[in-house]
Amino acid sequence: MKRFIIYIGILIFLAGCENILDIKPTNMISEDDVKNDPVLVDAFLNKIYNSTRFQSGSSYSPDQALLGVVGGESNVFAPWQSPFNAAMRIIDENGAHGQVEYWPYSNIRSANEIIEILAEATFDPDMIAQKTAEARFLRAFMYFELVKRYGGVPLITVPQSIDQPIEELYVPRNTEKEIYDFVASEMDELVNILPESYSVDEFGRPTKWAAYALKSRAMLYAGSIAKYGSVQLDGVIGIPAGEAKSYYDKAYDASMQIIDNSPHILYNENADPVKNYGEIFTKDGNSEVILAEVYNLGLLKTHSWNYVCMPDGFRTGWGSNNWMYLESWEKYEYTDGTSGIFDRNDLKGKTKFSLDEIVTNRDPRFLATAFYPEIPWQDAKVYLHNSTKGTIPEGSDWPKVAPKRNRIKTGMMIRKRVPESIKLPISGEDETDFIIFRTGEMYLNAAEAKFETGDTDEAKRLINIIRNRAGMPDKTTLTLDDVRNERFVELYIEEHHYWDIRRWRIAVDELNGMGFHGVTWDYYIDEDKYTMKIKDADFKQIRTFAEKNYYLPMGLGRLADNPNLVENPGY
Repeated sequence: MKRFIIYIGILIFLAGCENILDIKPTNMISEDDVKNDPVLVDAFLNKIYNSTRFQSGSSYSPDQALLGVVGGESNVFAPWQSPFNAAMRIIDENGAHGQVEYWPYSNIRSANEIIEILAEATFDPDMIAQKTAEARFLRAFMYFELVKRYGGVPLITVPQSIDQPIEELYVPRNTEKEIYDFVASEMDELVNILPESYSVDEFGRPTKWAAYALKSRAMLYAGSIAKYGSVQLDGVIGIPAGEAKSYYDKAYDASMQIIDNSPHILYNENADPVKNYGEIFTKDGNSEVILAEVYNLGLLKTHSWNYVCMPDGFRTGWGSNNWMYLESWEKYEYTDGTSGIFDRNDLKGKTKFSLDEIVTNRDPRFLATAFYPEIPWQDAKVYLHNSTKGTIPEGSDWPKVAPKRNRIKTGMMIRKRVPESIKLPISGEDETDFIIFRTGEMYLNAAEAKFETGDTDEAKRLINIIRNRAGMPDKTTLTLDDVRNERFVELYIEEHHYWDIRRWRIAVDELNGMGFHGVTWDYYIDEDKYTMKIKDADFKQIRTFAEKNYYLPMGLGRLADNPNLVENPGY
């Protein structure tokens, strides 16, 4: 601080009679500078990218599991971690857990500012159009993140000025339908402006296919809200039921643009369906990825997913942190298409199973997603058993018990998105990208949209393409539960399920009063079989999800800041 004051004094002395206010500050960039310099435009845009939440949870390692835990897919190692606190918090007029909330109006303002600045820019017109389109995409993405949480929100598309009349500054909520329609109309324009692809060093910016993908997802959500929700507050929340088919049709059409016309074909480079599915999430920039949040150690942007997921015996630090609930792995069918749900009488620690019977003959997507007992990993095996029954032969390397951190939670740990090639990972050095949109989702969006509008044959065709890619048999008949279950297993822990059960209006049934489970494994070495005993996996707590929670509250703080906001019903 002293050095700053001295420098200011020198400047005044040197200026003499010159007005110090005429000297251009060196730590500020004017709008005119940005208008004339595409490098400064990129710097401004990069700030908006970095402030846009593409993945829920903070950068703190365990928090990346946030929506998996909140949605009842998985759990974390300790009850004090933010994902579990968020899942157990009662949502009331004070709001949801801070990491579930999202109110990015400062970043929306930045997007509005750069769009306004670019309207008067003087450099290459094609570049101006592209950079404006990027800002509009980011703004629409943020509005979609808002509408799926709160319903209708204030739609602000120009930067506000403090000189505006107060009634203009306090913007009321638009209707939920208006927000979804805004996202759709923006994407309809942007597919004609955004490029089809970028150079490798520009990967992570939205293409026209990303615009189709955002429209696909948003329109599917809007169709569900119209079909399963109800209109309240004069449309501030809810969409008229008669609009459902129109939105589903738009979701299907946008999905099919990607499926039929884009370079983003389903990834199918490995003949082994287990390895093939796993590589979707560890092979950055593969054919299926439409848009990803890019991580790069050289750019000082990394995360620690592999660090917290790596099993005990292969870790350098925390490890064994993210766990799959029993109820989640039961959703994966066996390879003959039969149900994967256990008879609870077989989970009392007495029925003996071979791993082939209960694990390795399940959907290959399960085998690529979970660390299960004896899974080969980095030239060794992962162990999860609590005890070994019988005599271990002399000279055997079989451990009597698994490493402690592997055996005290649910019996299945999360492998998805963990590169096997990374040994002894260091915290904060994971460069694996986070996939925002991929083609597999587009097939599922299109299938759901068609099923909901009565075209079960087309829905079945699309579902079976996804199943066949995974090495699973065709569905000969298709129910709504089948469509939803396929979505669960294909998109597991990709931050879809929590929003899916909300838009389908089944979260009360799925979450309220629930405590999820895991199993304890015991190994019978003489028979090469395991028993499983069901156990609590939610630290003896149960969840609360009320009907009103299908929308998050505006909250007391926001209502105090803007008296023109109305609160959502029930709060």
